[in-house]
Amino acid sequence: MGYNPISMKSRVNQPRPPRSYHAPRRTAAAAETRQAILRAAKEEFEVRGWAATTMRSIAMSAGVSPKTVEALFATKPALLEATLLAALGGDAANGDLAVLRPEAVLEHQREAAREMEAAPDAATMLKLHSAVVSEVNARVAWIYWAVETAVPSDAGLAEIWARLAEAQLFALRWSAETLLRKPGARTDLTRREVEVTFLTVTDWNTYRTLTTKGNMSPEEVQAWVARYYHRMLLA
Repeated sequence: MGYNPISMKSRVNQPRPPRSYHAPRRTAAAAETRQAILRAAKEEFEVRGWAATTMRSIAMSAGVSPKTVEALFATKPALLEATLLAALGGDAANGDLAVLRPEAVLEHQREAAREMEAAPDAATMLKLHSAVVSEVNARVAWIYWAVETAVPSDAGLAEIWARLAEAQLFALRWSAETLLRKPGARTDLTRREVEVTFLTVTDWNTYRTLTTKGNMSPEEVQAWVARYYHRMLLA
């Protein structure tokens, strides 16, 4: 075969197809950085509160630069929203607000909800309920405090707060309806009385009061809730 310089030149100058670039280590590192910022933000917001927490203080706690925090979350309200979603078990990376749907309250506690529905009596149902309430409040009560105090300064957080209130109301109604079907509950109870009793112990302000002013541990709070249920709701 003869040498064809034109053909050789065309092959040499022909552009190569772009190579796909996949960097799992870089992706993993970015995810770790994001999680570190969210952990630091939760601690800062819970300890310092909304007003005293800054993007810089969160960056210092996370061990990154303020520019990194701003690049990932843009603003302090957006970071607080992502922190709340992460605490609730949502997808903070995508800003997934589905976790704030009223039904999500039961979806995230699906096994416990099934156990409460299947409980043979009111006492068993309330024991399960007190455990769930204490676990959830131990995880989110203080970040709720930060969101509540931030609401007047940001419309987006105000919308989220309204969704949280709606979800709380849904949970109260579900809990009351479930209890009133169980044997062993007081026969003179009204649905409103049951809802108010559940509201008293599920509200994050109650949990904060008991753990700060009452100096109670999470375990002591759970025991207090169980005793309160017994006195208020059982025959």
